[in-house]
Amino acid sequence: MIEKKFNDKWKFWENKDSFALVWNVPETAKEITVPHDAMFEKNAHADSLNGGNTGYYDGAFYNYVKTLHAPAEYKEKTVILKFEGVYMNAMVYINGELAGKNMFGYSTFYVPLNDFLRYGEENEIRVQVRNGAMTNSRWYSGGGIYRDVYLLVSDVTHLVPEGIQIKTAEADETLAVLDIATEVKTRKYAPSRVMLETVIRDAEGNEVAKANSPFVLFEQEERIIKQRVTVEWPERWSDEKPSLYTCISNLYVDGELADEAETTFGIRTLQVDAKRGLRVNGETVKLRGACIHHDSGLLGAATYEDAQFRQIKRLKEAGFNAVRMSHHPMAPAMLRACDRLGMYVMDETFDMWNRMKSDYDYGLYFQEWWEKDVTAMVRKDFNHPAVILYSVGNEIPEIGTPHGSKVCHELCAKIKSLDDTRFTLAGINGVFAAGDKVDQIVGDVVSDLQQSGKIEGNVNDFMTLMDGHLDDIVVHPAISERLEMA
Repeated sequence: MIEKKFNDKWKFWENKDSFALVWNVPETAKEITVPHDAMFEKNAHADSLNGGNTGYYDGAFYNYVKTLHAPAEYKEKTVILKFEGVYMNAMVYINGELAGKNMFGYSTFYVPLNDFLRYGEENEIRVQVRNGAMTNSRWYSGGGIYRDVYLLVSDVTHLVPEGIQIKTAEADETLAVLDIATEVKTRKYAPSRVMLETVIRDAEGNEVAKANSPFVLFEQEERIIKQRVTVEWPERWSDEKPSLYTCISNLYVDGELADEAETTFGIRTLQVDAKRGLRVNGETVKLRGACIHHDSGLLGAATYEDAQFRQIKRLKEAGFNAVRMSHHPMAPAMLRACDRLGMYVMDETFDMWNRMKSDYDYGLYFQEWWEKDVTAMVRKDFNHPAVILYSVGNEIPEIGTPHGSKVCHELCAKIKSLDDTRFTLAGINGVFAAGDKVDQIVGDVVSDLQQSGKIEGNVNDFMTLMDGHLDDIVVHPAISERLEMA
């Protein structure tokens, strides 16, 4: 699959009218290159409805427009747009028709274009981003198309994007066994004779393993082809020795090369138990971790490869060997930096489930969208050896309730159905989990604050107020009782 960055020559402007009858591009639209943090286009001001959550920056309704010339030969191709992150509530229109949408601001999503393209003509791609409902985040979120966009072009019979998954079945110093699952799809209405060739190369480009699998793909079929290969004397990935391999997938249809892909991965095993703790490649590892958000300080939320690499490099130099993404799926650029530099990753799904922490946050959509977004995170992470843990949520208020514990089970089960090689957990704050008993807890511990009404208000303000009392609060019997259910 040809994968090209689709970042330059976008037109950008803020929209004021959701029901504009004229579908045009105003003269005031400015040309920009994504990644682009639209929230940075405005100045911070004291009266922002977002308050300190986003540093007093406002969100808004953003428009991005770009044209794509679709040559006639695209009729016999598969054409897809890949968005690595749009914050938030993104609607993608092709020639004025809705082709795809994604509500979560941190998920990679794909938009198939073939049903909407006018071949031999220029086609308008318009992305509308509704980030104006404030507040929708507890931290600086940025806004707009803040991560890379790619144009994917392949044959009608093709390798599915993010559909190559390489699992280390076993590995020691002398031999590694790899299970490779490759998703293949065709849009043809007739059977095809197909050959999948898989080649594994080490960091120096040497071929270390190879497999060929012939099969017949029937009309409109999607199939997973499974292969098992062995690598002798593998260089196993760890934080101290981040060795990487490349999987080259070549798809032949009737003897002709139809599609190809390169996937970077690492060979490593994970175990965890109560006696020996976390083990990577059989060796016990102590995690020296830090929690980081997705923005890059003065650069805003726009995700640049160099900035992500610098962040991880500086943390590595400071003695850290692990990071937790707070509190949403990590950008692919940062995952690549962690792979290359040797930094363990706990990737996180959400900051909220069905109980919202901001007036218009992802809690509005969680019930209908969580499964799609969990799937997007796992597919994005699967081949990154740096990822060792998945967190299913951060400080979730309902996690200790009967239905909350069921949601937790469903999230973990979904992840394990997609990836059984890593471990799941949740970032739990006992005070949040026992939220309906906070009055009782605080009354028992610091009754003067309860009586003065100071525990009302924003969650972050409450946690600041409780700073000097948390050691007593977290051992309260009401919290222990709730966490046993979580």
